Amino acid sequence: MMWLSIPLMFLGCTKQVPTESSVKRDRRMEGRYSVADPGPGWSKVRSGGADKAWFHKESSASIYFDSNCQDRYEDGKLSALLTHLTFGIARGESLREEAMVLDGREALLRVQPGLLDGVPVRVGAVVTKKDDCLYDGLLIAPPSTFDSQWSTFAKVLAGFKTRGR
Repeated sequence: MMWLSIPLMFLGCTKQVPTESSVKRDRRMEGRYSVADPGPGWSKVRSGGADKAWFHKESSASIYFDSNCQDRYEDGKLSALLTHLTFGIARGESLREEAMVLDGREALLRVQPGLLDGVPVRVGAVVTKKDDCLYDGLLIAPPSTFDSQWSTFAKVLAGFKTRGR
């Protein structure tokens, strides 16, 4: 289960080292969004660097969501932000990539094979930007169980809604 906490260090993109005052202000903005609960079989877990995290024991799958706002917000192309989000995990060509809309904003979703501590995984990642915030989500699971949890990840994504300033 230790390998499941490693993706947390990859969550979010920053453009500079925040100051103490910017961290306090950013913390008021970060996490001001909701997603749908993944439902039965999923347990909330310590989120580490993320805002929200769940684990599904039977499928060894994890779902993470994070936000980075204002001074911690990076305004880049969604494709580059996705690459940065999954750097160190994703390997090889995308299995799926599609534009979508989350809470009225353009988002990009990508599925890739990956390795986590030498263990094969599949990574589903999504990023969107709104109101000087970058929001990202991950589904990480063994290739054999990834597809069985895809509809849960889609459900969680469908519930994404920011709460504004």
